[in-house]
Amino acid sequence: MNSPSSANSLQKFLATAALFLLPFPALNFGISFTVADVFLVAAVLLNGHRLVQLQGFQIPFLLALPLFVLSTLFDPDGGMIQLIQVFYIWGFVLPFGWVAFVDLPIRRIAVVVLASAVTNSLIAIGQGAGYLPELGNQHVIEFSGGFSRAAGLCLKCNSLVMSLTPCLLLIPCLLKSSTRVGVMLVLILGLLMAVSKSIIFAVPGLLWCLWHEPRRRQFVLWLVVLGLCWTMASEGTGGVADLWHRFSDLVAKRMDRVEDSIEHRIALIDVSMNYASDVLLLGYGPAGAHARVSEMTNNTVHVYYLGVILAGGLPAASLCFLGMGMVVRGLWKHQQQHTAAYVLAHLLGLTVMTSLLVSFQALPVVVGGAILARVSLTVPAGLVRPAWSPPMSSLTWSTHR
Repeated sequence: MNSPSSANSLQKFLATAALFLLPFPALNFGISFTVADVFLVAAVLLNGHRLVQLQGFQIPFLLALPLFVLSTLFDPDGGMIQLIQVFYIWGFVLPFGWVAFVDLPIRRIAVVVLASAVTNSLIAIGQGAGYLPELGNQHVIEFSGGFSRAAGLCLKCNSLVMSLTPCLLLIPCLLKSSTRVGVMLVLILGLLMAVSKSIIFAVPGLLWCLWHEPRRRQFVLWLVVLGLCWTMASEGTGGVADLWHRFSDLVAKRMDRVEDSIEHRIALIDVSMNYASDVLLLGYGPAGAHARVSEMTNNTVHVYYLGVILAGGLPAASLCFLGMGMVVRGLWKHQQQHTAAYVLAHLLGLTVMTSLLVSFQALPVVVGGAILARVSLTVPAGLVRPAWSPPMSSLTWSTHR
């Protein structure tokens, strides 16, 4: 009698652990298979009966898989590891990763994602202040003046920004105003610790969150007060000005490199576009795409979408982008506006990232797919109530538990 209940509890535990750990790619086994993937695979397999419930957004991902596989097979620079990674990301995580989370209550999904983001931010703050070291194959950049560009539990600073940016869109789902203020403050500090130019992509999410905050003036005031209190507690009264001076000096140094950075990225995009005419059917494969771009620039393309096109070919990339768009459209159709905005913010953040065969880049897509599948399997689209209408009530959440 207790066996089905125990299996269900175990599945939800594994899914919750995977959801919390997926934004932490620094916790890996030396390859793109991370600690979180162990929990993700187990959670999907334990929810195997959901695999036969095919969702519309899965179809483009499944159709793209053979094209990615063929591109990798024909890639002389590739190997068995790249092939396995392609099968895992494009054949398992993107089309079936949602299966792990579909039975979790929407409230739990949002809270776990935010808890993970807060943890990532706190570690980034510790690294930026010099209290915590870099982890594994991370690259934390040290500057003079006592600050470092922190990566949290991500691989690099820009991936930290990409991971935290969409989470701002989930803050309105928290019921208590004090909790919303605290979470936003920690996420903002985590974003600042990256000292990345890609933080500009977090601005729309911040504005969205403030727009949906019913007590905007008090909210902003509390943010300022708590920020000052936090700074004074860590640096002391006399150290506030010194902290501001050191941080502003670091920002100025980063801004001085903006022009060079833009020119460098434009050069990468130009080289990548020159190869685009050769991938109208199949791509170069992940290793082949990297080899061709880096041969001219000593770097890889820092635009996720161009990387996908070069690796898998234009048809495969178009199918993947279609699947992502179907997730966003379906969420909006089912009145899950905050989830849709969360996925859109993630897609925007990917613009400045390299296409990696790592599952954390697909997290908001599989989370959005899980919520879309949950509401579409239970309630017709025209009858679905908005899940996240700030400030949220327990009654609203109870309709989706």
